[in-house]
Amino acid sequence: MKRLFLSIFAAALTSHAATESEIIAARADVLDLAGAWSNDGFKLRDGHWSGDLLPAEPKLVQVNLFVGNHYWFSVAANARAKEIAIAVFDESGRPVATEPYADGVRAAARFSPKVSGPYYIQIVSKEGPRSAFCLIYSYK
Repeated sequence: MKRLFLSIFAAALTSHAATESEIIAARADVLDLAGAWSNDGFKLRDGHWSGDLLPAEPKLVQVNLFVGNHYWFSVAANARAKEIAIAVFDESGRPVATEPYADGVRAAARFSPKVSGPYYIQIVSKEGPRSAFCLIYSYK
């Protein structure tokens, strides 16, 4: 019985995990969005964060930011997400003011820190089933 339960549980996990092709599609979409910021002189930071996004289960990514720089945090998800949002928090967990951008399954936030240090980027799916997401950021 225990083995059967573990098999069912493993199958459920597998069926809910973002596939590589979904993550690649989300990354292509977020790179398209971030291309708009490059027209304003923003450089794309190496690396990205990706995975599954579920409604009411926000994802947090910690980043170290520096005074004097300006940042765009961009995220995209596949169409199942319906609507996503992005927010920035300081190291104490307080939200910071950003210049937001939202377009259904793509969202972005522009932020210029007043203090160097760790910040947290929160990604939230407002509605829809599990979806793949990809987060990147640009700076200048």
